[in-house]
Amino acid sequence: MNNLLIYLIQVTSIFSVLYFVYLLFFRRLTFHTINRVILILLLPISILTPILSNLFPILSSKIVEVPLFEYVAFNSLDQQVFNSPQKELMSSFLDYNAVLMGIYFLIVTVYLVRVLINILSIFLLKNRSIIKKQEGYKLIFADVPEIFSYFKWIFIPKKDFKEYNNQIVEHEKSHIILKHSWDVILSELYISFFWFNPLLYFYRKSLKSIHEFQADNEVLQKGIKTSEYMELLLQSLEIQKPNNLYNYFNQPILKKRITMMTKPKSKRISKIIYVILFPIFTMLILAFTKHSEENSSYIKTINIPKLTGDLPSLFPVKNISKKSIVASFGKSIKSPITKKPFFHGGIDIIASTGTPVVASADGIINKASSENAWGNLIVIKHSHGYETWYAHLNGFNVTKNQKVKKGDVIGYVGNTGRSLRPHLHYEVKQNGIRLNPKDFIQ
Repeated sequence: MNNLLIYLIQVTSIFSVLYFVYLLFFRRLTFHTINRVILILLLPISILTPILSNLFPILSSKIVEVPLFEYVAFNSLDQQVFNSPQKELMSSFLDYNAVLMGIYFLIVTVYLVRVLINILSIFLLKNRSIIKKQEGYKLIFADVPEIFSYFKWIFIPKKDFKEYNNQIVEHEKSHIILKHSWDVILSELYISFFWFNPLLYFYRKSLKSIHEFQADNEVLQKGIKTSEYMELLLQSLEIQKPNNLYNYFNQPILKKRITMMTKPKSKRISKIIYVILFPIFTMLILAFTKHSEENSSYIKTINIPKLTGDLPSLFPVKNISKKSIVASFGKSIKSPITKKPFFHGGIDIIASTGTPVVASADGIINKASSENAWGNLIVIKHSHGYETWYAHLNGFNVTKNQKVKKGDVIGYVGNTGRSLRPHLHYEVKQNGIRLNPKDFIQ
């Protein structure tokens, strides 16, 4: 659920940035076809950019792959921690998240049902109306207040059966030829899933304005005088309950239409401004792209210098003995959250927050950063392909690429990441394979 919430926020952010760019640079230009394409592309681009960014991450010089951290339960002597207020808080958070997602999907369903009802209402309206076939479209004489088009149908009020305005019909034919109904359906479906973004309702108006500009331009190119056409528009304003799926010929954007019809055409050189979209789109891709250490398919390797020093044999927590190990390597442990058993890849050592954590052998710091469920994580590269991992730290005492000696303080015990109390999760690997740390500790 959290991943879905993050994805929705990412899509909304990308859409909002690109739509603001449109409003700022393009909406006043008379290149209506280009503007229409841009507005339609905003929808798939915003949906796909976060997905593509995850599929094709940026290659990085980092070499460590951080796998998903499996939650580690403590052994039987420490199980009471799971009945603490911390567990209740986590359960409350999960319930809150579920409620939030439930509300989201409920509203999505309402929007989708509304779209479906509007579509069905048009079909029902058509079925009980008089139909007159024309070349490439149909005239539907129905109980409607004004002329409007929907795909290849032009709905005309029954009162105008014998005499209707051909110029308005030509306007609606332009909508049919330009396939504007597909744009409207697509935008309504998008709004259904991202209804919480207030900019979408302004976007809907922008898209319909472009449709009107295109249709008006098509009519005027057929020889109709601009003054006569504008007078006709002023006579066509009685829409009582506009429907977002098909209503075009309406009052709210009339002023914009008249302004656009009388506005001088934008110069061709102005098209160069559209180039601004490329760097903006590139920046968005980079902003949502994960680095290579988060994707095992894109791990670069570097030469690790041969190090002197013995194997990782020193106990990793200072002034603490093996008696403080509360979860062993390899033991199948049931997670108190998922209730599913899993293989434990290291050992857990109980200690107070701030207790020094030491390097168990000579090495080079290959990672010292926050890693989601691992919390603050340090990875040290040793000789002979060995690595040691130190998770849930309270803080770092080293930096990446720093050389350390056996026994050097590298960090401090903490409770970061997916952890219910202060402890160190410690792992030993050789050539990427997890080994039992107890076999090395002397």
